[in-house]
Amino acid sequence: MNAKLKQVIDDFVQHESLSGTSLIMTIFGDCIFHRGGIISLASLIQLMDVFGFNERSVRTAVFRLVQNGWLSSEKIGRTSYYRITENSRQRFVQADYKIYSLSQSEWNKKWDLVLLSSAELENKISLKKELEWLGFANIATNVMAYPGCDQVKLQNLLFNLQMTDQVVIFKAETLQFWQDSYATIQRMVEINWPIQDLHARYETFIGDFREILNLIEADEQLDAVQAFQVRILLIHQYRRILLKDPNLPFELLPPNWLSLTARNLSSNIYQAVCAIGDEFFFEIARTSEGSMPPAHPQFFKRFGGLKMEALG
Repeated sequence: MNAKLKQVIDDFVQHESLSGTSLIMTIFGDCIFHRGGIISLASLIQLMDVFGFNERSVRTAVFRLVQNGWLSSEKIGRTSYYRITENSRQRFVQADYKIYSLSQSEWNKKWDLVLLSSAELENKISLKKELEWLGFANIATNVMAYPGCDQVKLQNLLFNLQMTDQVVIFKAETLQFWQDSYATIQRMVEINWPIQDLHARYETFIGDFREILNLIEADEQLDAVQAFQVRILLIHQYRRILLKDPNLPFELLPPNWLSLTARNLSSNIYQAVCAIGDEFFFEIARTSEGSMPPAHPQFFKRFGGLKMEALG
């Protein structure tokens, strides 16, 4: 075990004050989702132990996740198992795409506007949260906007919430003289989207994990437990940023925007630790049928393609 890397990991875990429920969600999304979505409680307890969480805290965390509808529980004999629910599966699909397959298309200068004034109050609150998940921001009273939204995702959202008859969707276009008012548009974006906060978080993330990458590259034989720790901590921190990042077109972002730097760093670290970390994961993880099954082929497309097919 690399003593220097151990110190860096221990310091990171101590200073970040990690949430047990959030970390378990990261493990489910990164390791379990593409392998059937189920794991024993005993396995989760062992996996969380390497991050300093005891059995009681893990039991409390999964209880909360069940209460909130993210997981369901079942007991076979004396063993408890936890599974991703059907209701939460789509969230895992969306997060998986955003974390591992993030793409940036060229902006067509068009905006999608959602008018909420006709929506019932309770429905309006739910819809606003879901639109924020897609990257929309509240730019005026009862008006949410996004530059170039995925139309299929927006239509599916309104259909699933049964709100197609409660909102009005508009298309707007930035006029040709937009270059003359670029500074105004950029200010509007910075006011309505968390640009400065995200930049600071990307900066901290890059600083933390560049040191870890250097230690990994200098280690000729990386320990499997440390590889698993790095992999989960990497995706945990990266996920927390990405799920708040609206993935706006680069034309609307500051010239020093760090999302691509963070993505390249994450890809390099993940490629280095994924297969080795899986050795520890497979040793521990059990389902109701026994060992963890092979991953779905989609798993191997992460970060442009993983070089670990032999492990399944």
